[in-house]
Amino acid sequence: MAANHKAITEAGLFGPLESSEIPGAFSDRIREAIDRNELRLAYQPQADAHTGRLSGFEALSRWRLDDGTVIPPDVFIPMAETSDAIHLLGEWSLRRACETAAGWMRDGIADVPVAVNVSARQLDDPGLARRVLGILAETGLPAANLKLELTETALFEHSGSSREVLTQLRGAGVRLVLDDFGTGYSSLSLLRRVPVEALKIDKHFTQAMVEDRDAAAIVHAIIALAHALGLQVIAEGVETKDQLLFLRAYRCDRIQGYLLSRPLPDAEIPDFIQRLAERRTGG
Repeated sequence: MAANHKAITEAGLFGPLESSEIPGAFSDRIREAIDRNELRLAYQPQADAHTGRLSGFEALSRWRLDDGTVIPPDVFIPMAETSDAIHLLGEWSLRRACETAAGWMRDGIADVPVAVNVSARQLDDPGLARRVLGILAETGLPAANLKLELTETALFEHSGSSREVLTQLRGAGVRLVLDDFGTGYSSLSLLRRVPVEALKIDKHFTQAMVEDRDAAAIVHAIIALAHALGLQVIAEGVETKDQLLFLRAYRCDRIQGYLLSRPLPDAEIPDFIQRLAERRTGG
């Protein structure tokens, strides 16, 4: 945490504040960032591993200061999770992603789900389901076009308190994905208690499997387990054609990573979709 404090202070977000003061001030700084349009979402495409057909996008938070300084997500997101800032950031991300995806539908650009990450602290909020469904109603995005990505660790630590919230959301049609599978507690009983529809294989396994037999065996086993439970599998961090060949051989359902595309700003999505269609048809 000290490294995050140092990085944020050096970026000029707080000036001479003491390290112990930063979490309390961070909520105000996030609110200012939203008001100043410093925060953006980038959208990383996901596609069918076998056909290449677009299957959705993951919304990823980005922060650029007025002077051009970029605050990395692995700095500001963990900092936000130490305070109520994560609720501000989470609600802003959810609303913006739903507005954007609803716009794609209205304009005939894409009718695919958008995935938004939900943190452990957000799962503590008993009003989360009401807030999510309210945003869907306001933006006009169908519930089936929203996926919430949750980590194993967050679900394991909050499984009792969050199960009712997640059940309400799933009952309303919102789709749930278990992110970074294999890197947290990997409790198989969790898969029976939480109504997820898909598992996401962490990029460290995906990127190691071509050279590492153990990583390949883990990827293969996760896919087989998920399919046996009626779940789909998304492999993230796919960067090479060899990795894609392995995933196809293991019958992975979907891929996400630089082999398909880097995260894109909203304005570049229409061109990307056209290029993807031309690539699939050989145009």
